[in-house]
Amino acid sequence: MKIIILTFALFALSASAQDKPAKAATAQKLPEQLSVEKWFVGNWICEGTQHASPMGPGAKFTDRFSFNMALGGSWLTYHIDQLKGPVKGKQTLIGSITWDANAKVHVRRDMNIGGSRVDVTSPGWDGDKLVFTGYMIAGDEKLPVKHTFTKKGDAAYDSALEVTGADDKPTQWEEESCKKVRGVSATTPNL
Repeated sequence: MKIIILTFALFALSASAQDKPAKAATAQKLPEQLSVEKWFVGNWICEGTQHASPMGPGAKFTDRFSFNMALGGSWLTYHIDQLKGPVKGKQTLIGSITWDANAKVHVRRDMNIGGSRVDVTSPGWDGDKLVFTGYMIAGDEKLPVKHTFTKKGDAAYDSALEVTGADDKPTQWEEESCKKVRGVSATTPNL
């Protein structure tokens, strides 16, 4: 009889302990600053220009940029699929961004095709501008970058990535204009 009572007590404690993390996770209040990340949620079609650089020749491109909130709404995750351009049909970038309450900045990491990455931070929107600064790591180089997003209403933005080379001269790396798309055009735009 004692074994049955002990087994029941352990089962009850186990069930109670399993229930507490779920309740704690649902009760967690997300910071208001995540509104920056939430603004991007959805699919975007981006037309842009990759300028010639030591990494390669210049090119025009069309990308589908897909953004989703993940991990209970605490992280924005995203990926880019190239629809037109030199790597058409390939995923070219994955990344994530969240609010870091300790540092009081949005932290972002992009992982690019070819193995390079971008590590940047931003204090958030300043009017219609969102500016990230940090570094691009490519091979054995660590280059300063500045990535500026400019809102063009509720469903469009322009983006410009500036990279400072080993010569300490900033150059435009990439520029693009993006529009939010819905429905069938989100997966198969008229190209």
